[in-house]
Amino acid sequence: MSRLLQSTLTSPRLTRLMNFLVGHYVTIYMIHRPQPDNGAYEGLAPRLLDDCLNYARKSGFEFASIDEVVADALAGNKRERPTICFTLDDGYQDQVDQLVPVLLQHDAKPTLYTIIDMVDRRDWPWDAKLNYAVWSSALSQVEFQYQQKQFKLDLTNPVARTHSRRQLTRFGKTLSSADLEQFVQNAVAALAVELPTTAPATYTPASWESLRAAELQGLRIGSHACSHQVFAALSDAQISAELARASQRLAQEIKNPSRVFCYPSGTTQDYLPHQAELVKAAGFIAAVTAMPGNMRLQHIQEKPLHIKRHSFPNSFDKFVRYSSWLEYIRSSI
Repeated sequence: MSRLLQSTLTSPRLTRLMNFLVGHYVTIYMIHRPQPDNGAYEGLAPRLLDDCLNYARKSGFEFASIDEVVADALAGNKRERPTICFTLDDGYQDQVDQLVPVLLQHDAKPTLYTIIDMVDRRDWPWDAKLNYAVWSSALSQVEFQYQQKQFKLDLTNPVARTHSRRQLTRFGKTLSSADLEQFVQNAVAALAVELPTTAPATYTPASWESLRAAELQGLRIGSHACSHQVFAALSDAQISAELARASQRLAQEIKNPSRVFCYPSGTTQDYLPHQAELVKAAGFIAAVTAMPGNMRLQHIQEKPLHIKRHSFPNSFDKFVRYSSWLEYIRSSI
């Protein structure tokens, strides 16, 4: 589709008309970090987020929290207008400082899913450690072997480092807890990086104090489990233990935690179908994934433990398209 045609079909005036005709779909966004200074990952610029929120308001969209959307879906209600929902994953302090205020300024009703062990300062996430090591290494090429897997990492430029980090993370998702810890140690050693025992400044977790303050301003806080290890690599007992401990800590620290869970990573490879029932048994009424797509409330009612989310796009034009009636129709076909 040409940019001119897309611009015409998603103009605010036509969007308001088509939203009235198509109506009642929900676009749920998944947001991670704000833009870093060193380019270590592709973050979201607060200015872009603000521009997108202004467009959504002018185009007649409604904002709702994920708990509100799920409650309406389970009750069989219809929302008056097409709805946009914002969720943030992980629980870093820069999310609370830079992105959450923009969302709250627009009354966008965001939910931040926190990695409990990170916020408790017990540990920082294994995938963050790998990212830190890849971007801190002074080497240009690295080769090492773990078990039967041979790794050849290219660190000669930012694009290559991103590819190498993804290679390590994909493999790490397949490992048990014990093997994962050893793999991270081996990878960090091969990269010739000294890993801090606590999260460095660029990975500072949110504090419970800052989360409680943001909650008073309208942020909802939810569970992203404890370790950020994908469920597919854990036993059912380990998953249930993480779910219970995370819920207990949230109940101790937060006034009104979200009743919707967020799977670590959350693709179809990251959790098994039966593990959704463990989430339900832990007291959650629904769960969000990282699988893309717009949804009707009926879809959420039918599969509340497998709710789709779009990764927040890196351009204004993509946000317009992902939020639009065009994307809803495309994802429904």
